Amino acid sequence: MSIRIAALSRLILLSGLAAWLSIAVFNNMTDPGTNRQLLGHMLSMDLLRSEAVLGAGLAWHAWPVEHVPVLLYGVITVQLLVAAALWSAALLFARAGWSGRLRELRQARSVAVLALSGFLLLWLWFACGGLWFGYWIKQGAVQSVHLTMILIALGALLYAQSTPTQEAPLHAA
Repeated sequence: MSIRIAALSRLILLSGLAAWLSIAVFNNMTDPGTNRQLLGHMLSMDLLRSEAVLGAGLAWHAWPVEHVPVLLYGVITVQLLVAAALWSAALLFARAGWSGRLRELRQARSVAVLALSGFLLLWLWFACGGLWFGYWIKQGAVQSVHLTMILIALGALLYAQSTPTQEAPLHAA
C-alpha cells in the first residue's frame, strides 16, 4: 500500500471522528438544556428513586444538581480539545498524503494515536461515570452510545497505529 493511500484512509477516519465530535460540541453549546436534563437525571439519580428496588443501594452515589452546569461545561471543554486534536491529526495525514513522505506519515500517526487515546478516554470516562450513577438501569440507550464509541475508538486506534504493508516499518529510521 502506498503512503498516499495509507494517509488518505486515515485522513478520512480521523476527519469523520473529528467532524462527529465537533458537531457534538456544537450541539452541546447551542442546546445545553438537553444535556443539563440528562446529566441532572444521572447525577441526582432521580430516575432510580422512582423504583422501590432498582438502584436502591446506589442512591448514596447521587450528587447535588448544582454540579450539572460545571460538569457540562467541563465535558464540552474536553470534547473541544479532543476534537481539535483529531482535526490536527487529520490535517497531518493530509500533508503526509500530499507529500508521500514516510516521515510525515509517522508524525501524523503519532498525533493520531494521542488524539484517539483522548477520544477513547472520553468515552471510557462517560461509561465509568455513568456506571457509578447506575445510568444503565434507566438510561440504557445512553450507555449503548458510550459503549459503541469505545469500540469505534479502539478500532480507530488499531487502524491508525498499523503499519502500511509493503513499506518500511514505521518504527525504522
